[in-house]
Amino acid sequence: MYVCMMIIESERSRLRDLLSMLREGKGEGGEEKEGKYVSGEYISRALDISREAVWKYISMLRRRYGYRIDAKPRVGYMLVHRPDKLYPWEIMLELGRFDMVKEIIYYEEVESTQDVALRLAEQGRDSILVVAERQSRGRGRASRRWISPDGGVWFSLIIKPRISVRDVTLFSLATALAVCNTINGKFNFAARIKWPNDVIINYKKVAGILIDMSIEHDAINYAVVGIGVNANVSIDSIERMIGYADKSHYYGSTSLMHELGKAVDRVRLLASLLRELEHIYSRLAYKDEMLAAIRATIMLGPVRVIEGEGNDALTIEGVAIDVDDDGSLLVKSDGMIKKVTSGYVHVRYVG
Repeated sequence: MYVCMMIIESERSRLRDLLSMLREGKGEGGEEKEGKYVSGEYISRALDISREAVWKYISMLRRRYGYRIDAKPRVGYMLVHRPDKLYPWEIMLELGRFDMVKEIIYYEEVESTQDVALRLAEQGRDSILVVAERQSRGRGRASRRWISPDGGVWFSLIIKPRISVRDVTLFSLATALAVCNTINGKFNFAARIKWPNDVIINYKKVAGILIDMSIEHDAINYAVVGIGVNANVSIDSIERMIGYADKSHYYGSTSLMHELGKAVDRVRLLASLLRELEHIYSRLAYKDEMLAAIRATIMLGPVRVIEGEGNDALTIEGVAIDVDDDGSLLVKSDGMIKKVTSGYVHVRYVG
């Protein structure tokens, strides 16, 4: 059974505004009272609801959503603990005004955020973020299984990119660049792009990207950008789950928690990533600038390129030397330059 959090917008907004007051510790007159109590009377007036409604929302946050909120009679309420959940109102609080996302659909568990988003996109929906705590059938490129346990950041975003069809691979690389920029900027890592859609730290995968598009008459109707980040994920749990999956294209995983030695704030990570995606997508028209940034971030060096699957697979040994203007990988092999395009291709870095 998959649980989707569907609450009316007014209630979601009330929870967001209430939490904003509790998080900021604002009291009478709007003065800062961080770490102190906020009176129920002040909340009631600020939100234009009754004191009974204030208590109802406080109880909802406690019992249904796992917040720890201390209450003192004739004093007020204080937020003590925020659960590690990707709740829509938490994301909204972090994002503030953000035009790229108009609606957030949240699941505790779902088969695939990408599949949900694709169904919505096919109905003409746009600017929707689908996020889940875990996926039971998460999928990566070429329909490979994507392990998605608790603790990750798993989401799909419906957008209408202003790009030409010939720049689809470049769009995927730009998305990977946004993930790298976010991780490197927040945590001072040296994350790199593994062509065409993975993000690597210390030669181990920390994030992956899946992009599905609807293309008609050389025009892109919509894109569903799926991103999975191993944030607070146990590497042991991934290794155990990989035992039941296809290992033929597996080269090791890591997580931000594993690399840092501590958990990260997933809501802030997601909000930062969404803002970086918006920034990167706004720069797509500046192709030279985008290519320079991608070339500075992508992994090059000795590679093994596998085209196709099974008995029909063709393997090429060479050295990845650059990215072409359309996002293709340029591999030097036997004295010749081969242009590797996305499709049923796997690139393994060797050495």
